[in-house]
Amino acid sequence: MHRTERTAPRTGPAAPHAPGDGGPVRWTLVPPPGTEQARPPWRPTADQAAVTALRPGCGPRLVVGGPGTGRTRVLVELAARRIRDGLDPDRLLVLTPSRLSAARVRDDLTAAVAATMSSPPVRAWQSYAFDLLRRARNEGLLPGVDRAPKLLSGPEQDVLVAELMAGHALGEGAAVVWPRDLQEAVGTRGFRQEVREVFDRMSEHDLAPEQLRRLGRAMDRPDWAAAAALRAEYQAVRRLRMPEAYDPAALVSEAARLLEAQPGFLRAEQERLELLLVDDLQEATPSIHRLLAVLGRGRDVVATACPDTVVQGFRGARPDLLRSLEDRLAEPGRPLRRHDLGTSLRMPPAVTEVWRRVAERVPALVRAPRALEPARAEHGPGADRPAPAAPDGDRPGEGGPAARAAVPGPAAAPGTLGGQHPVGARGPAGPQEAGAGAHDPEAADDGPDDRDAPDAADRGEVLTAVLSSPLHEARWIAHQVLERHLVHGVPLGDMAVIVRNGRQLEGLERQLTVLGVPVSTSAAETPVRDEPAVRPLLAALRIVTEADAAGSRGDGSPGDHHGALTVQAAVELLTSRIGGASPMDLRRLRQRLRTEELADGGGRGSDDLLVEALAAPAALDAAGVRSAPARRVARMIAAGTRALHEEGATAETVLWALWEAAGVAEGWRRRALEGGPAGERADRDLDAVVALFESAERYVDHLPGASAAQFLDYVESQELPMDTLAARAPTDETVEIMTPATAAGRQWPVVFVAGVQESVWPNTRLRGRLLGADLLTDALDLGVEQAARTTPLSRLRQVRHDELRSFSAAVSRSSGTLVVTAAANEDEQPSEFLDLVDPPGPGAPARTPVDAPRPMTLRALVAELRQWVQRHEEDPVRAEAAARLLHRIAASPRPVPGADPGTWWGTAALTSTDPVFDDGVPVPVSPSRIEAIHRSPLDWFVAASRAEPATDLSRSLGSLVHAIAEELPESSGGELVEELDRRWHTLGLPETWETEVQLRRARQMLRKFAQYVVDARQEHGRRLAAVEGSFDVLVRGPARDALLRGRVDRLEVDAQGRYVVVDLKTGRTKPAGAKIPEHPQLAAYQVALAAGAGAAMAGGTDEERLELPEGAVAELPGGALLVQLGTDEKTPRVQQQDPLDPQADWARLLITRAAELVAGETFTARHDQSEGTFNGHGCKLPQICPLCAEGRQVSEP
Repeated sequence: MHRTERTAPRTGPAAPHAPGDGGPVRWTLVPPPGTEQARPPWRPTADQAAVTALRPGCGPRLVVGGPGTGRTRVLVELAARRIRDGLDPDRLLVLTPSRLSAARVRDDLTAAVAATMSSPPVRAWQSYAFDLLRRARNEGLLPGVDRAPKLLSGPEQDVLVAELMAGHALGEGAAVVWPRDLQEAVGTRGFRQEVREVFDRMSEHDLAPEQLRRLGRAMDRPDWAAAAALRAEYQAVRRLRMPEAYDPAALVSEAARLLEAQPGFLRAEQERLELLLVDDLQEATPSIHRLLAVLGRGRDVVATACPDTVVQGFRGARPDLLRSLEDRLAEPGRPLRRHDLGTSLRMPPAVTEVWRRVAERVPALVRAPRALEPARAEHGPGADRPAPAAPDGDRPGEGGPAARAAVPGPAAAPGTLGGQHPVGARGPAGPQEAGAGAHDPEAADDGPDDRDAPDAADRGEVLTAVLSSPLHEARWIAHQVLERHLVHGVPLGDMAVIVRNGRQLEGLERQLTVLGVPVSTSAAETPVRDEPAVRPLLAALRIVTEADAAGSRGDGSPGDHHGALTVQAAVELLTSRIGGASPMDLRRLRQRLRTEELADGGGRGSDDLLVEALAAPAALDAAGVRSAPARRVARMIAAGTRALHEEGATAETVLWALWEAAGVAEGWRRRALEGGPAGERADRDLDAVVALFESAERYVDHLPGASAAQFLDYVESQELPMDTLAARAPTDETVEIMTPATAAGRQWPVVFVAGVQESVWPNTRLRGRLLGADLLTDALDLGVEQAARTTPLSRLRQVRHDELRSFSAAVSRSSGTLVVTAAANEDEQPSEFLDLVDPPGPGAPARTPVDAPRPMTLRALVAELRQWVQRHEEDPVRAEAAARLLHRIAASPRPVPGADPGTWWGTAALTSTDPVFDDGVPVPVSPSRIEAIHRSPLDWFVAASRAEPATDLSRSLGSLVHAIAEELPESSGGELVEELDRRWHTLGLPETWETEVQLRRARQMLRKFAQYVVDARQEHGRRLAAVEGSFDVLVRGPARDALLRGRVDRLEVDAQGRYVVVDLKTGRTKPAGAKIPEHPQLAAYQVALAAGAGAAMAGGTDEERLELPEGAVAELPGGALLVQLGTDEKTPRVQQQDPLDPQADWARLLITRAAELVAGETFTARHDQSEGTFNGHGCKLPQICPLCAEGRQVSEP
């Protein structure tokens, strides 16, 4: 919608206005940008005219043609002519492969008829089958189906299969016994996918479970017997639970079976339909062919096909069935007649030649014209339009490689651009082609003869480019898109990017968005449960439902969330898209809660306090904590609990209560309207939340009595994206990214085919091999004996042909420029398909990667200008020009972020120049931090400021081991492991194999600790004196005094009465043995012992401050040692530092020097090349370290 503002004199009372407007507001519904083009006149070729001239009684016809020959257009024009001649639209039926293609054909037919039809007669195949079942149910022809038919989505089918398999694992349900070699796979997502593929093949061929069982015995496939039993149980459960629901694959078979079983219903349907038109029959499955045979045998049926472009192979498309089409549609006196379309009306010669090379690698299923002829000028409605002018920019550095290739001559010769190979003689589409892109109503596949006919001066353009990585590939594509749009005036909607699969689509969409290219996709590629905005809502729903279940069982009150709300769940909620807490916010929240707990005399840890704060919001008020994320999450949990206990509560009502309590809707809506990267993310988040509510509404409609907990299990079991009813319409012009299946039936002046990698395109992995879905298809088509003789090599060849057909469809989408890209490095190689697009000549060198230039965005320009400003000594003239341009950008009405030097990192004034510690005050120094201080004072400062990343699993695991060792310091290994198992749930880890590995590791550490205790007592004669003792020791220094403050894991006494400090280590690494004599942490412990800390800790007076006397010791230490529990060794590794020499002062100086390094206002960053732990030089903070390239952008202008 557009808002129109109008100012007019007002003579009456003031009319209401929108805030800030100057006049009344009127809203007008307008079409999306790029769809306002008028429908041009149609000038058919002779072949096309022969099809559109077909009269009633023509019988079955097959129209075969390559891409761009006008197959779809002739169907539209034939239907329009029949309607104009008096055919009632209700007696016409047009079938297409998908809902999107049906929508496009419906729009074209409505425009061609130039009238509004009450019900345009265009449907997708499954939609028509669904309509048949709906009408049959209304007539009482579907016994047992009391409600309107519904389509069971793919995720819902997957969940039902998962529920049945889970029941089998518990000994419930049918006796389904899978072969022994499949036991490990049963229950996994991949196995369920294999099961669903077998089910789909059974549905396509109308195969009953008993028939599959017999085939399994004939071919020695016991897994088919198990699949047959599961199929029978699946059908029984579905009919009992949802008798009105139909599987997507079984929908068409059910419709065909209905017509076969109800002759009267079939006769009425045939009498109703006078003309049946079918588009893209090469995408049809066996069940669709069966439906056409029942409905259209011997009747007026006109079908189109291009057997060389198939994109629905993964859904069971069978282009080979075109060979036997006459057997299904013809009858005596009415044979199947054929029409060939051999004139390319869309693809220019350069693109046509590429398509021909690809198509020639595919076996000819039916005789189809591949040597397409270019259209003559009189067949293009734009023939009287001037030819597009060659774009400027053939000078080096102005037009880029693509523009240089547009000029005939040496510059366009292949190979002159390194890894980028231009083919043809045409540059980027110019402004003359604007408006002819994907939004053109004439852009239906194979019907776009309204395009300019290619001639000798307009052969089109084909480019191939190899980049060094997928990231550089995305950057190169971004540059090409923006250059064509900004320099040559190509609308964004006239460009598209096609990739092989959804994983590539998701990655490329993210990368292009970051690079500043407005992009859109047709539908979500991930399950709704995995959307970042949905996960916190589902997590909160899980907490309130589990708490309610615990209350019902008597395990706790319904409002007690402590059992369901684990520490991990609390952290995930707080740091989620809805919670919004940063790691620093979470750390501060923990510290505040802990501080308040200690002030009240309590001793609970921050984990317990965090859980209590969210489960009982009053805890936040009692602690005086002002944390918006914590209050938001606590408010959600409380609101969800109230909604769950209301009468008639459903998943939808509880989710709505959680969403309203979150209070983020208005902020997300505002950001979405503001645009930019944050707005795009908010828009995606809102779409995801809407999808969740749609899923909940659908679930409640299917199962009115289901609980919120049951819906949660349902949605969390979905591992497939939920189908959407309609593609999202972008609010602004964008470059669409899609797979070949989505691109089918459309065209663009500029098409990028990206990610053409080996093992990706073609992906020759055999599908359905685990349960033999491909073998089942062969057995049904060829017979058992012939199927048994079919080799994996022949099936691999079929898969390769499917990949070629998919690639053929992708490259044929271009009506002007085709760009094919790939990455080449040690791990990835370009696909052989790249050689079909741009064949290398004899002896041609290997393709070398090209450079990816800077994207043509203002942000990228600002970054480059800032680089030149810093290089003023190298090129002062260019640096001066860059500075002037930066000033101009920063002073513009809409400044670009990063252009103003006042916002640059490293130029802002220091927040404080005061030292961290006042003069004369002892500097606190921890023994465990001394080594870090001497290695890099900056690292110490970041850690002391609590700015390190949040605690990871290793630290949490180590903390748990230390806590058990503290509470049970003399227990046996069995007792320690038993305590570990009792506390393990407090870590809040998921039940995965990784968690099991960590549990085994923790058990091993505690067993090694128990062994150390025994060895220390029996072999070394040491006894335990204290655990977790603390000390404060003042160490005088020449420049600054240090307050040595720390805690020890164990304090032991040796046979001579000397105290020994024991430090337990749970990490996987250990210091080298040569470093132990001068180990800073152990030496600091001995300094504390020399000051009398051992006796103080053993006597319980460790809260007193001690002082190390000058030149003397209060008591002789017995040494210090590290006990390595986390290494891979089976026994505890003890690294002991012998007692320090009382006359040596190196340890004292080490401590006081550390105090000097951190007492001031600056902190030095150091790299130790001998340390290879972090980035090869020991740096843990490269993001802010001034010695690292990554950190200089922060520390310098």
